[in-house]
Amino acid sequence: MTDDYQPPYDEDAPGDRTLPHDLDTELAYLAALMLTPPREQRAVHQLLAPADFYRPAHTTIHTATGNLLDRAEAIDLITLTAELQRTGDLTRIGGPLYLSRVLSSLPGVASSAPLYADRIRALALRRTLIETGGRIAARGYDPGIEPTDAAEEAVALAREVRDAGRAADDQPVLDMWDFLAIEETHDWIVPGLLERMDRLILTGGEGGGKSVLMRQLAVCLAAGLHPFHHDPNPLGPARVLVLDCENSESQSRRQYRPMMNTAAAAHMPVKRGQLAIDCRPEGVDLTRADGRAWLMRRVETVMPDVLVIGPIYQLHSGDPNDEKHARAVTVALTEARTTARCALLMEAHAPHASGYGPRALRPAGSSLWMRWPEFGYGIRPVEDDRSAEEDRARRLVPWRGARDERQWPQFLRQGQGHGSWPWITYQPIDWDPIKNRSETGATS
Repeated sequence: MTDDYQPPYDEDAPGDRTLPHDLDTELAYLAALMLTPPREQRAVHQLLAPADFYRPAHTTIHTATGNLLDRAEAIDLITLTAELQRTGDLTRIGGPLYLSRVLSSLPGVASSAPLYADRIRALALRRTLIETGGRIAARGYDPGIEPTDAAEEAVALAREVRDAGRAADDQPVLDMWDFLAIEETHDWIVPGLLERMDRLILTGGEGGGKSVLMRQLAVCLAAGLHPFHHDPNPLGPARVLVLDCENSESQSRRQYRPMMNTAAAAHMPVKRGQLAIDCRPEGVDLTRADGRAWLMRRVETVMPDVLVIGPIYQLHSGDPNDEKHARAVTVALTEARTTARCALLMEAHAPHASGYGPRALRPAGSSLWMRWPEFGYGIRPVEDDRSAEEDRARRLVPWRGARDERQWPQFLRQGQGHGSWPWITYQPIDWDPIKNRSETGATS
């Protein structure tokens, strides 16, 4: 064996261009790992994953040092040689001579290990990017793959490249006492009412007022008003994106214009850039690649604090009771929600009455819609017929247990007079403060 021995299975990439790599830095990192004080070696070892190395021999050596650390054994030439003999890898990496060169012949500096690791990771990312680009190109050339599916897969592959190797940056698992010692905070959009990442579904019968309430929420949030108290939101206006998948542009203009005027009359006008809308009355199929791309283009353009979308039955064209379709829609909505870190407000129809008791308020269709959101409310007429008919008095009823405390009102009624908000809160005349309820919801 000669001093210039190279591991026999270390081959450059085929073709005219060599994949990006820096063998000297890989050797310097391994030497630095050896020079690091024992109490810090685990942290240095975790700076890189085995796949980050270009030369397979260095991957094998890195894995062997990890095995020694797992057994709380010292890392030196003798123990590392013994470990590689145990695993049958000593000859494959070039024998004791190459191992000796790795551990002692390079000026690896322990304090420079993070710098070495950064360069090795960056080059590994470039190699992965090149490999992924080849896979994407191959999919593009394949005539048996739909272009929209290939494009969506390309986006997914690119995200995998972007997120690869991030595990080393993850926070460690916490002891429960350390977890509880962290001060609790909320990322409010409206204090006590709506927080970023909340998912809420509002249900009701046809013509029951749920669509109007969703529009009122959108305008008030964008104007910087509390949507029920109508006083200024201490956190200011939110950026809101409305994706109306049921109403035409003309219908939406007629509905939103009075509310925008009401906000302006309250000296809290919606400023440009705070409320965006796209109407798609034909609906969008979020189980299809082109539908998901349509959604994400709009979310990535606006990056809203609040996304208002629906109704649910217009978000896919399959069987509304099929959980497979519902789950595919939630996957698309989750991607949108996590991309913008926004609250998600959705509208859904309630099932038709069965003839036994009041109409159910859960969302029509798959039961997944009952389990998925953190909050679910239904709007229905109060028991007092006069109040329900003349004042359009409504109960806001939770149809699932809330996962956190929120201050949503129990009763709403139609606004009074020109320029009023469509829905205002009220307290029924038979309100029982001890039981915290009203039997009739009567307005007078």
